[in-house]
Amino acid sequence: MPLHAGREISSKRVSGLVQVYQRENRLSRQTNPFPEILEDTVYTRILKDPNYWISQDLEDKIIQIIAQSLDISGILYHLGTESLITNAYDLLPLDDSRIDLVEMIQRLPILIGRLTRAVYLNVKPIADQKVIFVFNYLPEYQEKWYDAVFFQGMLNGLAVLFELKEFKIRMTKTKLFGIHMSHKELGEDIVFGTDSNEYEMDWLEDKLFLSRSRLTKDDITNRHRVMVTSRMDSQLEEISIVDVKDVVRRSRELAIENRDLEAAVEVLKSFKQELEKKQLSMAKDLRLAKNIQKGLIPEIIPDWNGIQFWTGFTPMQEVSGDYYDYFPYNMNKLGVAVCDVSGHGVPAAFITALSKLLFSNFKKSKPSEIFKLINRELLDLVKQQGYTTCVYVLIHDDYKVLYSVAGHPRPILFRAKTGRAEICEGDGTFLGMFPDAGETFLDFQLQLEPGDQLFLYTDGLIEAENDKGLAFGETKLIQIIETCAGKSIQDTVETILTTHKEFTMGTDPMDDITLLGLQLSPRLPEFNLIKAKGEEAYLNKEFQDAVSFYEKAHQILPRELDTQLSYGKALAHSRDFDKAIRLLESYNKFKTNHFKSHSVLGYCYYQMEMFEKAEIEWKKAHSINDSKLSNLYNLAQVYRKLNQKKKMKDVIEKMKRIDPSYIHILPLEKKWESLPDE
Repeated sequence: MPLHAGREISSKRVSGLVQVYQRENRLSRQTNPFPEILEDTVYTRILKDPNYWISQDLEDKIIQIIAQSLDISGILYHLGTESLITNAYDLLPLDDSRIDLVEMIQRLPILIGRLTRAVYLNVKPIADQKVIFVFNYLPEYQEKWYDAVFFQGMLNGLAVLFELKEFKIRMTKTKLFGIHMSHKELGEDIVFGTDSNEYEMDWLEDKLFLSRSRLTKDDITNRHRVMVTSRMDSQLEEISIVDVKDVVRRSRELAIENRDLEAAVEVLKSFKQELEKKQLSMAKDLRLAKNIQKGLIPEIIPDWNGIQFWTGFTPMQEVSGDYYDYFPYNMNKLGVAVCDVSGHGVPAAFITALSKLLFSNFKKSKPSEIFKLINRELLDLVKQQGYTTCVYVLIHDDYKVLYSVAGHPRPILFRAKTGRAEICEGDGTFLGMFPDAGETFLDFQLQLEPGDQLFLYTDGLIEAENDKGLAFGETKLIQIIETCAGKSIQDTVETILTTHKEFTMGTDPMDDITLLGLQLSPRLPEFNLIKAKGEEAYLNKEFQDAVSFYEKAHQILPRELDTQLSYGKALAHSRDFDKAIRLLESYNKFKTNHFKSHSVLGYCYYQMEMFEKAEIEWKKAHSINDSKLSNLYNLAQVYRKLNQKKKMKDVIEKMKRIDPSYIHILPLEKKWESLPDE
């Protein structure tokens, strides 16, 4: 393998990503996971030498591999924050002078220069407490979507270091045509395809100064300490020592792999600090918590390996203490959790967000092991000020089910062969209350057969009372399940909820209510056979036949994502664009970040002459996989249709930078020349 001549990027960023990749895939640090692109000696230097530099091309190849199995946007944001915090000491004056946030911002270009030779930073103050950061790439380098996330994370590090309580950091412009994450996470009104990459930061108050500590080596054991002084009367000035590595350690505890989750935890951390210091109004807290919970609980769980899901979720107040979610384990296992947090309102919402984070981080082969880890973390984070009950189900691809119960109502299993439902065994204590709770968590096993159903629920379902004070109860729940024998899981769950609503008519809800049902489809063998025929027809380009087979398979498992995507592609080939659009739009709601679904959807919009929508989808496709020049080619065609000559030219130039030999560039240039000037 040839050595990489250019070394334009510090390896610190990719080193952090590689370490997360190793942990998630349980790889040894001694084993090079990228032998096809990375020599062992280079791999060792990346992990061990903080001053090692690599080429932008090599970093991009490593990131592309890692991004195939991890959602790296949240990790990159955290690494950016950590980079700022850990390097802030070296930006401080060498004497005992102290600096404020504004002066630290002016020194930030120095840090950028220490991390990359591909980008330089200009800082433009536009008000006393408002700054624009302009990141410019040198002509020979190509901007990347992950740079946008990393740089915004760095700017967030300024807010963390100076303990800003009220501030905003948002991207306003970018040269990119799209970003591999929700744009609203970076900024509400980003202008894409511009000449620069810009961020805007403003803040309301800035109380702290930073300076190097005067402590001697005898006083401290770590050079990464700074002195913080508050802006008070000089006679009363408060001075404290901040251990930067301690700040990084606390920051790492809050780091998460999903950008949506990163934002939720950061907001919750903010209002928790405010509750401790200022006791913000309950109305404001509830509004924040409600917005956070919208991103925590999935509206729909997709079909998985022939298992269908349906849920009912009724919070008692604006925010709920109930929580459910699903957690894919690569391709062979799926975890499903239903939790009930003690209390309601903001405290419950806070623990709900922590639960989301912890369940996402801890994916073990036994549910009891997951409970032990989460119990320990909740004890440390919540300090026994709240707890949660939970049932966690781990479904294997052979339909073996391992589950564990932590102070929660036990699952109910319905056997299709017998038509009978029964309460499963299981016991265990709460999570987050007792240090020795790990001894109570046990694993139980059952085997699903076609048609079998499993129900997970919170106690709000069975403890709800009617106007005579009688509880709904488990017995009634079992009776309803048995009367629904032969029905789909959706119909069964809906019947339970309708009956429950009628039972409690005229009474106020006493608790949040969650019901999650899953069923191994009795028609799975039929589905697999029909799907295989559809795939064969598609490969043979017999698209009308493929559509017919996929439609039948889709009717059996309507939320099975692979079939849904294949069905949409076959419809597009058959020129049934209306139906293909509806199907692909539904598919994209699951946030699978599959570039093909956006690419095909863009094609359908284009054929329907809905060019603006086609532009949006092809930008998304390119942001997810920027190695596919076909998406840029399609964008150029859209701009030709819209007579947007400048944008078409920009896309053609981007294609040239990526692959000058691409055969479609020359025909596009001729079409561009024929367009009238704007």
